Amino acid sequence: MRARELLRRLDDTEVDTTTSVSLAAAIAEQVRAGAIPAGVELPSERDLAAALGRSRGTIARAYEALRGEGLAHTRHGAGTTIGCCAGPWASTRAAELATILPVAAPETKAWVDRTVDLRSLRWSSSVGGGPTPGTDPLPEGSLVVEGRVRALDVVLSTLLRPGERVLVPALADPALLALLRIRGLHPVRLPTDADARADVPAWLHRLRTRAAPVAVLAPSHAAPAGATLAAHDRRLLVEAAADGEVTVVEDRSWDDLWLDTPPPADLAALDADERTVCLRTVQRLAPADELPHASDGVGSDLTWIATASGAVQARLAAVARTLEATPAGPTPPAGAPAGVAAARRQHLVDHTALTIRLVTPVAPRVQVAPATGGPLRLLHLGAVPGSVVTDALAARGVLVHAGLDCVVGGGDVPAIAVSLTGTTSVLVAGLRAVVEVATELA
Repeated sequence: MRARELLRRLDDTEVDTTTSVSLAAAIAEQVRAGAIPAGVELPSERDLAAALGRSRGTIARAYEALRGEGLAHTRHGAGTTIGCCAGPWASTRAAELATILPVAAPETKAWVDRTVDLRSLRWSSSVGGGPTPGTDPLPEGSLVVEGRVRALDVVLSTLLRPGERVLVPALADPALLALLRIRGLHPVRLPTDADARADVPAWLHRLRTRAAPVAVLAPSHAAPAGATLAAHDRRLLVEAAADGEVTVVEDRSWDDLWLDTPPPADLAALDADERTVCLRTVQRLAPADELPHASDGVGSDLTWIATASGAVQARLAAVARTLEATPAGPTPPAGAPAGVAAARRQHLVDHTALTIRLVTPVAPRVQVAPATGGPLRLLHLGAVPGSVVTDALAARGVLVHAGLDCVVGGGDVPAIAVSLTGTTSVLVAGLRAVVEVATELA
């Protein structure tokens, strides 16, 4: 950012009255308001001093004050950048970040207003029992963090600086995209095919050519479309990431929620270079029959972060402490007992069948996409854009994820994603509204 542009954003700060304290306060106010986002490079001390007619020491002290507040960092030879401090990158928009942290928690106000929410994942896993059948046990010393979004924040803050790029699937979790925006990171799209499945050749090309230093992937049961990459494709993905020196963050948040196909082994099991970071989540929410009255807030789940690299694991732990993301008190093991897992899977089977029954009368205007993965199902809506349907549903008090909201740049996806993990009455009410809206808009 040039000096004159900065001064315009600061409402042409009066030269005669500018001090290091007032300049730092004016810049900090703009940063916290989001007017100067993370990743913006401030003018050099020399240029800003000349534009203000003040000494370079005044500017240096102002920048030092910003660094002291965690609103900027300075790298030798690269200038001063907004949005981070030395070490873990501090959010310059903490209030906005807080709004996406409790993404798995029931929305108390929504229940009071009788709003049907088809987006949330709500399971209770507070009992112990060891790793879920079909998954690899987590390495000893795995880091436990409060909340899946916080865990992603810890990983991204450890591996990246503001302004850097991140590979994400075209159909990605909206909370992940919001986190990238808040942290000043730039998503690079990994395309999908016509069925919202991974375009594997394109993924491999982007990994081999290092389109970004980090890829956040859900190649298993956490994929929004409910798609799991085949074993051969998973091996190719790890090899391509190694060729491009890309660190892969594998989101396995919902591995214990599967239907016909158990979750495959972690990508880390195929990774000889130890460049893979694995996330696995256990929900700590109220049982389904208590959902209308439950509100666990930010600390609604626990996520284990594991990597075979001891150096990376140590850095992750240091960042988690700085961001105050580690949970207090004892933590359950990363999994649920076999009986609980079986009951959940049966719940998904029942809700999948129910979903198909409810949308069959309006097929092919609404179709349920086949899925091998976890607790989300993608509803294809023919020629009607998913974003149009979500707007119409919101007017009726039904909340869903639109394909458009999940896409990284370009195009409109004629699909919406709903969760199968809530109560049956909520699913029925929501899907009936989806059918009505899709019929009206067809």
